[in-house]
Amino acid sequence: MNKKSLFYAIALAIVAFYLVMTAFYHWGDATAPQITLVEPFTQAGPTTPLVLHVEDAGTGLQEVTVRLVQNLESYTLAQEQFSAQSPLSIGGNAENSYDLTLIPFGDDTIPKRRGLVTLVITARDYSWRGFFEGNWARIEQDVTVKFTPPRLEVLSSPLPVSQGGAGVVAYRVSDDAQRYGVRIGETFFPGYPNAERAFTAFSLFAFPHDLPASTPVLLVAEDGLGNHAEQRLDVPVVAKRWRSRTIKISDRFIEQTVRPIIAQTPEIDDMDDPLRNFLQVNNVLRKRTADQLAALASNSRPEFLWNGAFTQLSNSQVEAAFADHREYRYGGKVVDKQYHLGFDLAVTKHYPVEAANDGKVVMAEYFGIYGNTIVIDHGYGLQSLYAHLSSFATEKGQRVAKGQIIGNSGMTGLAAGDHLHFSLLLQGVQINPMEWWDPKWVETRITDPLRDPAREKPAPAPRRGPRNRIGPLPPAP
Repeated sequence: MNKKSLFYAIALAIVAFYLVMTAFYHWGDATAPQITLVEPFTQAGPTTPLVLHVEDAGTGLQEVTVRLVQNLESYTLAQEQFSAQSPLSIGGNAENSYDLTLIPFGDDTIPKRRGLVTLVITARDYSWRGFFEGNWARIEQDVTVKFTPPRLEVLSSPLPVSQGGAGVVAYRVSDDAQRYGVRIGETFFPGYPNAERAFTAFSLFAFPHDLPASTPVLLVAEDGLGNHAEQRLDVPVVAKRWRSRTIKISDRFIEQTVRPIIAQTPEIDDMDDPLRNFLQVNNVLRKRTADQLAALASNSRPEFLWNGAFTQLSNSQVEAAFADHREYRYGGKVVDKQYHLGFDLAVTKHYPVEAANDGKVVMAEYFGIYGNTIVIDHGYGLQSLYAHLSSFATEKGQRVAKGQIIGNSGMTGLAAGDHLHFSLLLQGVQINPMEWWDPKWVETRITDPLRDPAREKPAPAPRRGPRNRIGPLPPAP
């Protein structure tokens, strides 16, 4: 055999071998595509997403179809055809995966009829099996669809609430509600179940001090499927006027107060400029600590830990009140504006600080502008804050009683002199402590509305139930 004949023979053998391997590759692929529902899709509503992943590790995907079937009517949600690869290729440009995210009932394409629908997903690949039909995969799944919102029924008429003040509302909510409560502006105050009394839920809420009195107070409920109920509460809101104060700051003040805060706060850099350092702390860090307090409130215990009215620091004088509007002047110019949210209370240097009410310590550490700080959780999102302390007499996780010494006043953080900064917060929203220092206000505005006025018999013995069921009401002061 001459060289030319040998060359052709070898080439023919290579081609034959490649064809055999190609046929083996396409016919040998016996594995169907894998269909995965990334998110559960057994219940659906107006905003429920369908998240799908299809994968074929062999010859690649040929087509994927997603349909919903209801009352013998079929609605195609998606139909994807994938380009065929060359029949002589092995792998090559095969499409091996497909991802889909859509909201089936997000528009009016599919009629919004409640009941059962069937989700049908099919996929096939480019295998030559089944007379070139390929390997098929199919899943069918029943889906319960729902387009009606939860039901709400207000059971108590909320009493007037002041800007910066708090209130409570009792209501019934249907069992399909997964999240419910009161919304004021961008702030949400969650509701809590109450299976022991005549109403099924209640919400403590606060009207933010800086929102217009005309801002609607809304009772809302969501079922997790996109169905939303909303009812405006007829809450009279008393407008308040806050005091204005001018505070002059100097390089000496910044050196004494701001630099120590920066030194104890790794996320804040020293800008080597007195004014820039002050603005970082008074503005940026102030907002960050507010966010952290809101996050802390999200873990508040769903039970009443407090007992009656709260107490003001004994023998104290008020140096600054709630929501004082402060203008900070540096070099004769206004450089920043902030609200002072809390009360500054002073007695003598390093005065013993008492817990304002029963609760559990959830913070005892250095905390930005507040310096050495203690936060006590009183349950259902209500928390008290004690700032600028010189020392701690308690620690995180400890239960404390009203009047118990928890630390000593000081001037850590952004403080010019020895005092206690005291704040009350509801779901992270600063509220006016003066209301909660008043036994009559606590009784008439919080305790009484949560009692069942129709009940004439003694309360039944507590039953076992969900952990977030309402606990005993705080005793009347």
